[in-house]
Amino acid sequence: MTDLDTAQIQVLLVEDEPGDAGLAQIALRGFRNARFAVAWVQTLAEAVSRIGVVNYDIVLLDLTLPDSIGIDTVARIRTVAGATPIIVLTGQSDTDFGLSTLKAGAADYLVKGDFGYDGLARTILYTLHRARLEQELAEHRFHLEELVDQRTAELALAKEAAEAANRAKTAFLANMSHELRTPLNAILGFAQLMERDSALDERHRGELRTINRSGRHLLALINDVLEIARIEAGRTLIQSKPFDLSDILRSVEEMIRQRAEAKELHFVVEQQGTLPFCVLGDAHHLRQVLINLLGNAVKYTDRGQISLRLTPSEGHILFEVIDTGTGIDPSEQQRIFQPFYQTEAGATFGEGAGLGLAISREFVRLMGGEISVESQPGQGSVFAFSLPLPATDAVAAAIPSVQARVLGLAEGQAPVRILVAEDKADSRELIVRLLGSVGFEVRGAENGAQAVASFKEWRPHFIWMDIRMPVMDGYEATRQIRALPGGDQVKIVALTASVFQERLGDILDAGCDDILSKPFEEEHLFRIMGDLLNLQYRYAEAAPESVNRIFDLSEVSLELRATIKQAAEALDLDAFAGIIESLRQNHPTVAGELEVLVNEFRFEQIQRAAADTGQELLREGG
Repeated sequence: MTDLDTAQIQVLLVEDEPGDAGLAQIALRGFRNARFAVAWVQTLAEAVSRIGVVNYDIVLLDLTLPDSIGIDTVARIRTVAGATPIIVLTGQSDTDFGLSTLKAGAADYLVKGDFGYDGLARTILYTLHRARLEQELAEHRFHLEELVDQRTAELALAKEAAEAANRAKTAFLANMSHELRTPLNAILGFAQLMERDSALDERHRGELRTINRSGRHLLALINDVLEIARIEAGRTLIQSKPFDLSDILRSVEEMIRQRAEAKELHFVVEQQGTLPFCVLGDAHHLRQVLINLLGNAVKYTDRGQISLRLTPSEGHILFEVIDTGTGIDPSEQQRIFQPFYQTEAGATFGEGAGLGLAISREFVRLMGGEISVESQPGQGSVFAFSLPLPATDAVAAAIPSVQARVLGLAEGQAPVRILVAEDKADSRELIVRLLGSVGFEVRGAENGAQAVASFKEWRPHFIWMDIRMPVMDGYEATRQIRALPGGDQVKIVALTASVFQERLGDILDAGCDDILSKPFEEEHLFRIMGDLLNLQYRYAEAAPESVNRIFDLSEVSLELRATIKQAAEALDLDAFAGIIESLRQNHPTVAGELEVLVNEFRFEQIQRAAADTGQELLREGG
């Protein structure tokens, strides 16, 4: 393959229209970052003849030639082009048509008139770079598979898969997902486990909350990056199921209202007409879109109101997120949906990775809608999208209620044996200690082979089965256990850190009863076990959600109260971190209460406490 950095890239342009051919040649010759040598032919026969003589790097193929029309043209070129990448140039913007060209053997397709001056050249460079990576990957896999005779059949499958357009990218992203989310599982999990220690003082509990908050923020950023990659790889799955729309709206409203009130913003949910009780759609992705849009509205609004308006119409529902914030300049309104792009205001705030709107737009498109934006600088914005959400008589799945922390098994509960098969020592130790702390009999296994052996010897009631393990993976271990005597009785739940959903069917087909994604909440882990084994738990008394008693700053100096008030007005988390630390030695109770209020973004209550206490002392002094 030609060195893309130094040599001329040999391009065969198969196009019967001289005007289109001329524009393509002008675009390639005018591109400054690479050199292209373009050979132009007007028929399929000429193209086949040229390919037999010249070793071209890439073929640009029109599908309406004098001697060949349609998708078959790709297949006919592919038979003589070997591994040479083919980019189809088409006048059709239909996505299904584009996908059919890829299935026929094209590496990519471009709609004429849509790819811009540099778009054609950049697509060629990207396609060639991707082909080179795929070629290197295929060679590496071939060398490894050649060492094992028993995997000859698997070698052919791997080579075929390596030729797929996004093979290298998908493999990389799957590994990235596992490698990033697995250690985060240990960080967040052990933080939850430590919170169970009643001996911890308030300072250490505050530090644990900081670990949790920072870890969840990091997890959210990682999830956003991987979500964009999954979307680009075509791996996002939309699942239409009956769900209670009011449940989704209530959960979103509770989350957003707290953020809005922290900035003294008014938040309302408006219904224009009667909404159906139960609808058919993807509740998970709808909720994520609403949280992204409403979260942005709160972020960029300093005064006024945030509104979520819903209008039903003939099986569709129009969602509008309206704010009175900074607004968006017209020059930025199309770019805000690009991954990693931030407006000038967004860069000023310095939060997030610029992925929320890009993810939301793709989710809405996958669900059958399109996001629009109307905005004027200084006058706020309206983000709107309409989705097909037909009413249904089916029963919506209930959203699990939040339970208090599990302390142990209920009185009279028979002993329960749990096996944890996980190759990562930190993750395995986390689950073993968590389950052991509430009274389960727990053993660990480092790989699938050990899990099978432990099942034969110990006969556990329940197995947590990591999918990606050495020696024997979770798929094979589950299959072998299911084939053993008594294997049909044990409950097996898969543990996975992958963001890709395409193998969930494989996991269930292997014999798993359910799936738990890492990082996980301990509540979710206990709920799955309780449902599958019909367990009864003892729970801790529910802790108060926030500091509800009067927040008293009377023992704090006037100067420090003024500093606290300023930090609350500015929503300055860095300033609060220093204030809380300075309070810990002489005012530990105040420090703990202030930290809770800051973590819950209850800045209005902090401002009132700082102002009211100061006024009382001033009156006393007068």
